[in-house]
Amino acid sequence: MKKKRQKKKISSKAAIPAVLALSVAFGGLLPTSSALAAESANTATVLFQAEGLSKHEVVKAYLQSQVQAPTVKLADPGEQFKIVSEQEDSETGTYHVRTVEQYKGIPIYGSGQTVALDSSHNVYASLGKVTQNLARSIIPTEASLSEDEAVSIVKEQVESQIGEVKNYDGVKSQLLIYPHKGKYYLAYLVKASTSIPEPGYFHYFVDATSGEVIDSFNKIHTVDEETLSPVLGRGLDVHGNLLSFNAAKDMETGTSYLYGPSVWSTTSVPMATFNAKAFDPLLFNLGSVLLGFTGYEVTTASGSNFFHDPAAISAHYNSDKVNRYYQITHKRNSLDNNGMKLISTAHIGTKWNNAAWNGIQMMYGDGDGIKFGSLSGGLDVAGHEMTHGVIEHSADLVYQGESGAINESLADILGNLAEIYTTKEVEWELGEDITTPNIPGDGGLRSMSDPASKKTSLMPSGHYPDHYDDRYLGTEDKGGVHINSGINNKAAYLISQGGTNNDITIKGIGTSKTEKIYYRALTLYLTPSSGFHDMREAAISAARDLYPDKNGAPSAETQAVMDAYTSVGVN
Repeated sequence: MKKKRQKKKISSKAAIPAVLALSVAFGGLLPTSSALAAESANTATVLFQAEGLSKHEVVKAYLQSQVQAPTVKLADPGEQFKIVSEQEDSETGTYHVRTVEQYKGIPIYGSGQTVALDSSHNVYASLGKVTQNLARSIIPTEASLSEDEAVSIVKEQVESQIGEVKNYDGVKSQLLIYPHKGKYYLAYLVKASTSIPEPGYFHYFVDATSGEVIDSFNKIHTVDEETLSPVLGRGLDVHGNLLSFNAAKDMETGTSYLYGPSVWSTTSVPMATFNAKAFDPLLFNLGSVLLGFTGYEVTTASGSNFFHDPAAISAHYNSDKVNRYYQITHKRNSLDNNGMKLISTAHIGTKWNNAAWNGIQMMYGDGDGIKFGSLSGGLDVAGHEMTHGVIEHSADLVYQGESGAINESLADILGNLAEIYTTKEVEWELGEDITTPNIPGDGGLRSMSDPASKKTSLMPSGHYPDHYDDRYLGTEDKGGVHINSGINNKAAYLISQGGTNNDITIKGIGTSKTEKIYYRALTLYLTPSSGFHDMREAAISAARDLYPDKNGAPSAETQAVMDAYTSVGVN
């Protein structure tokens, strides 16, 4: 019998479980968006018809039509929306645009829409909440504070938390409009990445008119390389397996380094792997010259290029395998789709039970040997963290509430699919290779096939939710970004593998089709504030693009997506 479900308001006072995720919690503040595209059971709906307009004009005119009767007439209809990326899809004959909202030319944090046009330039799909009444809002646009002053304020704040930072991995700043608690602020967003004395990816919003900190969160995520020669490196990983991998050698000194290209298909992506502790640097310390690097070289003087750092070897090897997945399966050129270097750092912290993407690199702790072994030993862990990099360079989902849960879930889904692609073993557990190293076969950190099989003290049931009506509604865990991720994970599992869930039978379509749908949904449809219902619409739109409706009825792939989301309560 199907159980009658009641929506539960969960107390936020419950204790946080010891480990919530594989990535350090990071934050965001915007509410989740509502989809602008309506689902049709039979065919894709034309939302806006083009009449002799260019593609850019169609996009802006459509988005402006979603603004409900602004009281102040805009000089240029559509000036609220700026196109930041566009992509022609020759496979489907469609055109996809990503926009950000702006006020007098200044971008609004967390805003964004995706719009899809058919071959006739008609809008047939769109996601992302459109801000109302922006034209009549009075927001300051002149900064009284300089960018350097804002950065100094942030550095002082960061170091008051973690101690003196001698070298920042990177500091970036941007002037934007920040919506916070019903008010718009002109603010500098300053992002500061650190590894020592503590790993962090700190985000601060500094009022550009007063210097006050409005909001903040932690988003945790010389050798001349041209003189090095490529060699085949060898070494044992954290599981005792003998691996071969690309490395690089200085022929003058005989020192080899964990550098190497990740080459699959026709694309070469540079990789570099380091040790975050005071590991013997041997001859060179690249920390001062390699942008984004913190720590010391992983080196060997062995004539056979045999390395002796299992955690670093695992990080290096797994980074290569995940990149192979993205290059071959999704034709993606590294995490930013523009060939960025893949930087991994092992030995973060002391017995650190975590792994993270910090905005620049992948970071792996050694674990405490009880709850976790070395986290770099999990291929799906590497896939999870690297997918956070892909997310940051595509939909950039805000890490709070529903959009944060979708962020975590997509990192789980695509990270796991990268492992399936590499090992050819279809399993839907996350982190099974690195959890409880002394208790073999006890499962992973999260289950995607059966999220409720994992325990959490945040829920009255004591288990993770797997239905939207049962989601966590408290404030801990950034509004349940890891707890609620299981709802979307369950839908993905059902789309791929099929099954009967809450009296709804889903016919699985397999992993290869599922990964194409989710990657397309992430990179072409989702926006920073997308929630569960947007995720459903994005997945349906992606499925329809790849597997069009036939004779007025959804394809088997689109139907699987619809049925899976319905079965987990996302209607």
